[in-house]
Amino acid sequence: MSSSSSTRSRRLLRWALTAVALVIVAVVAYRFLLDDGADASPEPADAAANARPASAVAAVAASRRDLPIRLTALGTVRALASVEVRPRVEGELTDVSFEEGQRVEKGQVLARIDPRDYEAQRAQAQGQLSQDQAQLASAKEDLARYNKLIDTNYVSRQELEQQRQLVRQYEGTVASDQASLDSANVQLDYTRITAPITGVVGIRNVDAGNIVQLGNDDPIVTITQLDPISVIFSLPSRYVDTLRTRLAEGDHPAVSVTTGSGGTYTGELTSVDSNINSTTGTLRMRATLDNPDGALYPNAYVDVSLVSQILRDQLIVPEPAVQTGQDGNYVYVVNADDSVSQRSVQLVANQNHQSAIRGDVEPGERVVIDGVDNLRDGAKVRVISDALPGEEADTGSATPDDAETRSGQSDSAAASTGKDASTS
Repeated sequence: MSSSSSTRSRRLLRWALTAVALVIVAVVAYRFLLDDGADASPEPADAAANARPASAVAAVAASRRDLPIRLTALGTVRALASVEVRPRVEGELTDVSFEEGQRVEKGQVLARIDPRDYEAQRAQAQGQLSQDQAQLASAKEDLARYNKLIDTNYVSRQELEQQRQLVRQYEGTVASDQASLDSANVQLDYTRITAPITGVVGIRNVDAGNIVQLGNDDPIVTITQLDPISVIFSLPSRYVDTLRTRLAEGDHPAVSVTTGSGGTYTGELTSVDSNINSTTGTLRMRATLDNPDGALYPNAYVDVSLVSQILRDQLIVPEPAVQTGQDGNYVYVVNADDSVSQRSVQLVANQNHQSAIRGDVEPGERVVIDGVDNLRDGAKVRVISDALPGEEADTGSATPDDAETRSGQSDSAAASTGKDASTS
């Protein structure tokens, strides 16, 4: 029994010594690591910041110039004149002297109606006029004799006055006959159907040999003026004062029209409507354009672009350069030491991915347009491009790492260029 107890005591002693040894080793190792960390000198925070690599950005120089404010709308092509050619007298249509789709000039003969009946009416009116003119001439001669005989008492005052009345009666009859003759001439002239305007004739509705009558539902043909032509479109009513003022001063804003096939035509704004549509809050306007080839066709839909005003002598930067923060709009300006400064600006207007601004920015100073996400005031940058992603730029100094950085930043810049044109 004593031998077994002695064995167990020695075994417990070995375990205890082993545990103490492990604790000592752990403590020594911990102190060693602690001392090693204390010997290493900590790097200052500002030194770490200075060691941060410069950000790759794109920057463009600000410029001072004019900024046209262009408005867009959907318009409808309308002819300045469209006339339905109808007969003014009744009769047989004896001749049609035009081809469908032909361009005709004002006054050109289009068709003829049988004139014989109207020629007879004119001859009758002419004969009646001649007869009454002869009676008038005879009455005037008698009146002249009566005037000579009144002093010799061969003619009484009453007879002289009756003769004067007879002359007046015949003069009235002759005037009536002349009016009847003029009417007959007009009716005869209406047998020649002429073009009232210059334009293009449409589809013919009546053929030669048919009897045309007043009040027919269909015209003989319709003539439409195609050159010049107009476009009707609507713009928000907030622009009415600006546009009416320009028109009143004789300044007609330039208008550009694009067709569905891609053709572009230019003209000018000629008039605005007299009232605003209360439902939509818009105002109708008319632009007039030259259309020599007839490509603009009535009732076609077109895209309209109008220069409503021109902002003169503005400080212009690319639209992505203007950022929005809690304190308003700002831009990053690249300094001579390749650092950036954040400067507050006021946005005047956006147009065609360009922004007019006011603020502490001078023409010629470069503003950051791409890579602004990780910038802060005073940060170091490397300008690797002078254009937006997708535009041609001088990238000779760019490295593969720069190109990878720029591709990662392009999404934010591209998203910032999709704003509508507006003014502040």
